[in-house]
Amino acid sequence: MELTTELTSAQIDFLSLALPDFNISEWKAELAGQAASARRFFRLSRAAQSYILIEWDSADEDWPRFLGIESELSFLVPFLPCIYASDPRGGFILEEDLGEVTLKQFCADNAGDITVIEKMYRKVTGALRAWQNLDTSASSIITSRSMDKEMFLWESGYFAEHCVSGFFHKENILTADWEEERIKMAAHAGALAKTFIHRDFQSENILIHNDKIRFVDFQGARLGPPHYDAASLFFDPYINQLNDASINNLLDYYLVKKDDQAEKDNFYLCAAQRLMQALGAYGNLSLNKGKPHYKQFIPTALQRLSKVFEHLPDYPVMADVVNECLKEC
Repeated sequence: MELTTELTSAQIDFLSLALPDFNISEWKAELAGQAASARRFFRLSRAAQSYILIEWDSADEDWPRFLGIESELSFLVPFLPCIYASDPRGGFILEEDLGEVTLKQFCADNAGDITVIEKMYRKVTGALRAWQNLDTSASSIITSRSMDKEMFLWESGYFAEHCVSGFFHKENILTADWEEERIKMAAHAGALAKTFIHRDFQSENILIHNDKIRFVDFQGARLGPPHYDAASLFFDPYINQLNDASINNLLDYYLVKKDDQAEKDNFYLCAAQRLMQALGAYGNLSLNKGKPHYKQFIPTALQRLSKVFEHLPDYPVMADVVNECLKEC
C-alpha cells in the first residue's frame, strides 16, 4: 500500500512555522496510521531527521490534556514523546518520531521466541512501575480524572450495551443478578488505592525506540488502581504470543507481594473491568464507527475474560454472561 501523501497548504504553513528550515521539496510525507478516534498521523522525514505530525480536532477535551501531561511529566519520566509545536486553530501537533516498532509488532517479529518476548514484557513492566510510582502531585491534569465506582459501572455498561446486546443480541441474559454483581464489582474496584494509570496500556500504545520503552496515546491518563494498567498489558487481546504460563510469570514479576491473595484478587478484578471495557469498544467500533476489523479481537477478549472470572468466584452471573457470549464465537 502506498503511504506517501501530499500535505495540505494548512499543514505546510504550520510546519514552516514549527521548523524554520522546512522546505516541502526536501521532505517526504507518509501516512503513519490512524487511531480508533478521528486523529490522523503523518511521518515527515528528510535524511536523518523525522517527526510525527498529528492532525486532531483541538475542540476535543483530550487535546489540552495531551499537551499538558507531556509538559508536566516529560522532565520526570523518559517515556513520553517530546512535543515541539502545536496549533489549536489548525488542529496540528508536531512531536518526536518514536518509530514504528510497537510492542505488538515486536511480539509478531519474535513470535518463535517466548523468552525474548517475556524479557521485553519485563522491561515494559519496569517502565510501568516507574510511571505508577510517580508522586501524584506531579500532574494536576492526570489527577483531575479518577476511576471511581461510576466510571467502572460505565465500563460494564459499555460491555453490556455494545457487546452483549449490540454484537451478540443477548440482552435477555442481563438480569437483575447481573446488575447486582456489576454494581458490587464497581464499588470494590472504585475503592482500591490509586496511582497514575495510562488507562489504555496495550501493545499499540507502547513503542520500542532505540531500545527504550516509550508510551503514546496517554491523554486519557488518570488516577486509578495500578493493576488496571498491568491487566491491560498482560491480557491484551491484540497479542496472541503469550500463553497462560507466560502471563503467570509476568504477573509474579509485577506483583509487589506475590503470595498476597488479596493483591491477586484485586488484579483479576481490574482485569475483568478492563476486558469488559475493551469488548464494549470492539463492539462499538465495529458496529457503529465503521471499523469492522475490531470484531476479530472479540473472541480472544472473551476467552481471556472467561479465564479471569475463574479467579473471581464471587461473580458467577457475570461469568455466565461472558460464557454465553463466548458460545457464539
